[in-house]
Amino acid sequence: MNFRTELCIPPAGQKINHNDIILLLGSCFSQNIGERLQKYKFKCISNPFGTVFNPVSISKLIQYACDKKTFGTDSLQNAQGVWVHPDFHSSFGDIEKDKVLQDINKTILTVHNLLVESTFLFITLGTVTAYKQISDQTIVSNCHKIHPSAFSKISIKTEEGYNALSEAIDFLIDLNPDIHIVFTVSPVRHIKDGIIENSRSKATLIKIVEMLEENYKQITYFPAYEWMMDDLRDYRFYGSDLVHPNEQAIDYIWDKFRNHYFSAETSALTDVISKILQSCSHKPFNFSSEQHQKFIRELILQIQQIQKLHPQLNFDKELDMLNGPG
Repeated sequence: MNFRTELCIPPAGQKINHNDIILLLGSCFSQNIGERLQKYKFKCISNPFGTVFNPVSISKLIQYACDKKTFGTDSLQNAQGVWVHPDFHSSFGDIEKDKVLQDINKTILTVHNLLVESTFLFITLGTVTAYKQISDQTIVSNCHKIHPSAFSKISIKTEEGYNALSEAIDFLIDLNPDIHIVFTVSPVRHIKDGIIENSRSKATLIKIVEMLEENYKQITYFPAYEWMMDDLRDYRFYGSDLVHPNEQAIDYIWDKFRNHYFSAETSALTDVISKILQSCSHKPFNFSSEQHQKFIRELILQIQQIQKLHPQLNFDKELDMLNGPG
């Protein structure tokens, strides 16, 4: 007898390897996968703009990066003494206008250069719930704790979300025709607005991605949402807030990610890196003992050997750790 519905999908047509440049944008689930890619030495940048949840705001950021847009002081707003921009994460805020503009414009240029070179762009959509600035009727990425009277709460409709992302993807393909764009829908439940509203929101996002898949050969879908909701399907795979997937769930979806995107060679290399990382995390009883120093020498030799075969792998952090205190 089967006691759960397991989701199985065929291997990806385009595989990921350690030479690829990978950019992830969107909700905090992008951060979860990005952290694991970074851990295993992939060339990965995750959420350089910070977390972004709705499709219109994600579309804006992609277009800013494609255009190498530059912002001036007139685009900033003051939120409780901090200068911010409504299209950017609060981490870009500062009491100095010049600092805000420098960080925003520098990040846009960095992401532009990444998009030119990236093999993969992963976009994780979180919700269609968004806030529209009443003054100019534009959808914002972040309200920055400005008084609620300055915004109206909306739900982005399917056609609006599709049109926004489609426009951004057109810009992106013009910039990098060979890029592979993978959409995911975040398994994080946005139930603050209501359980029914969350279900409708996720359904809208899934429909938007389906429409994009139908119209762009560069776009595929990775079913992180379905693995969480239909395969795991149990509160024991959530954190204490009953909203965010816990580490066990993220590890499960990461394993599915590996099976889908990694070739046998990439998986084998990732396993070797994993063993090295485990060895590096070993806590010695006596760092100066001859036994531990021999262990370190052997481990450094392993790292040097793997770097000869794969010079793109960076183990600077691990080598610094092995060299010990001081």
